[in-house]
Amino acid sequence: MIASEDAVIGTPYSRMWGAYLTGMWLYRLSLAKVKWHSLTGRPLTGVQAAEAELINEAVPFERLEARVAEIATELARIPLSQLQAQKLIVNQAYENMGLASTQLLGGILDGLMRNTPDALEFIRTAQTQGVRAAVERRDGPFGDYSQAPPELRPDPTHVITPDGSM
Repeated sequence: MIASEDAVIGTPYSRMWGAYLTGMWLYRLSLAKVKWHSLTGRPLTGVQAAEAELINEAVPFERLEARVAEIATELARIPLSQLQAQKLIVNQAYENMGLASTQLLGGILDGLMRNTPDALEFIRTAQTQGVRAAVERRDGPFGDYSQAPPELRPDPTHVITPDGSM
């Protein structure tokens, strides 16, 4: 995975209304880092995610499309059967470490966490005051994601459209 340096990568739902993918981070990060991010919900920038090896690379936004195209070109030169075999062996190794049961438990807990009294209040707030109010209440005390100061948010002009224009 390649992201822009100013990407915000995290699991804000780990604070309220979900638990689905947090366990998956254990396959990429240390136990201490997974617990830190899943318990606090704190995000990583693209640079931090690359340093922690949650993603492969972080590049300046202006270079993102070109870098993705470079990697796609490299992969296109490798026989499809070879790519399939490599993906299969890596995926099987993760499967042997309990990936499927982690995904299953994540889905179950996610459903349960959406029905706690706190989560139902989150839903009521979203229904009566709007999603923005619910998210502000969830993330405001932590000053991150949409509630972060401008210098800690992704640049809103960093948009890639389906036609490839930026």
